[in-house]
Amino acid sequence: MKTNKLLKRALNCFFLALSITFVACSGDEPTCESSIWYADTDNDGLGDPNSTLSTCEQPEGYVSNSDDDSDALGPLNSKFTVGAAVDGEGYFVTTDNISSGTISIVGNGYEGWANLSVSVEGFLYNLNGDEGTLDKYEFTDSGLVKRDAISTTALLPGSFFRYIQDTGSGDLFLSNFPNEDGDAPYAIIDLETFTVEGHGLVNIPDVNGKDALWVNGLVKDNEIYFGSVYGDWATWTQIEDSLITVKFDYPSLTNPEILVSTASTGQTAGYRNNGTFKTENGDIYQYNLTSSHWYGHDELVGKPTVFTRIKDGDYDDYVLDVSASFSEPIAIWNAWYAGNDIVYASVVKEADITVWGDLKINTNTLVEVNLATKTVTELNIPKASYVDIFNLNCVENGKFYLPVSISGGEANIYQIDINGGANGFQKGAVLDGSNVFVNSLHRNF
Repeated sequence: MKTNKLLKRALNCFFLALSITFVACSGDEPTCESSIWYADTDNDGLGDPNSTLSTCEQPEGYVSNSDDDSDALGPLNSKFTVGAAVDGEGYFVTTDNISSGTISIVGNGYEGWANLSVSVEGFLYNLNGDEGTLDKYEFTDSGLVKRDAISTTALLPGSFFRYIQDTGSGDLFLSNFPNEDGDAPYAIIDLETFTVEGHGLVNIPDVNGKDALWVNGLVKDNEIYFGSVYGDWATWTQIEDSLITVKFDYPSLTNPEILVSTASTGQTAGYRNNGTFKTENGDIYQYNLTSSHWYGHDELVGKPTVFTRIKDGDYDDYVLDVSASFSEPIAIWNAWYAGNDIVYASVVKEADITVWGDLKINTNTLVEVNLATKTVTELNIPKASYVDIFNLNCVENGKFYLPVSISGGEANIYQIDINGGANGFQKGAVLDGSNVFVNSLHRNF
């Protein structure tokens, strides 16, 4: 893969060097001055600085600017991976364009679930729950090709992995929530060799006599931060009146340290996606999942939905009270970091809850959260559930891409201008089929 990219770059430079700046026209016609045009492989109006032509007339598929930092040098139709549930069945497909046109899922992609997946350096790693394996696919000109698999059920019989994370340090971290003894299953996979570096159970310590009910870890340098929620394991009551993160050394998963914030209460682990993320400068932010509907009782009524920050290994005094921006009780269901201190979050308003148990029926409002200015802006995007989005990793050229699936209605990928305000978006590719709910969206190259 890397050799092919270097070869393409070398060829582009070679042909550019041979290009003729002035073309003599026949007869008395004036000399034509050629220009350099840049390939726009994803139809976003931005050109690839590494793929050029020098001609008098603008070629089809080329533009005059070289502003695209992400036009694929990878295999054909492999820039993005879209995983979706269609009428209760799972599919995933690769494509080079999510900004326009139609993305056909059924019959064109791969049958199976790619909701628990990550894309790293030309490979898609997918937790296959049906087979009990971690599958490794390579992006090729012929599509995704399965290269290898690791049996995850053999690692920890009777357990499964709910989360998969690219740590950014050459391995994958697989994990799940803890059992009644506080033991949470984990596995560390070395990406270079695709072998198991370590696996077992990590014990999440009790706090004030209460159990860790749910955890989800984020690796930063040589530490891992487990967002959590604490209470009575059997009943999910007696929720601890604070936000708690458990920090361990990584990858040894030793030396647990309890971090506590009194800014609010509820779950900092997230549900489908991670409730903890890190920004470009290494700071860690969390949002908390609160709602009397979620926990089945009302001890969290009146507790605010907030963003908190972990800096230099512990909570600091940063608090962004999202609830203060609304006149009714709200909860954040999902939130995704888009870069430059901007977060996009799906907010469940109390008035929009019909039947909490059927999450696809309840509609959410998408908001833009500026962590630096502590402002919350509602986007005028159609309300949707945003419920089953496990992994959303699709940012390029100042754009954030988000699937919007309306139950019983249309489904699109929306292109959002990062920090663009209430109307800073446009409708992108159409997702065909009935009830298409995208659960993973990756930019691969």
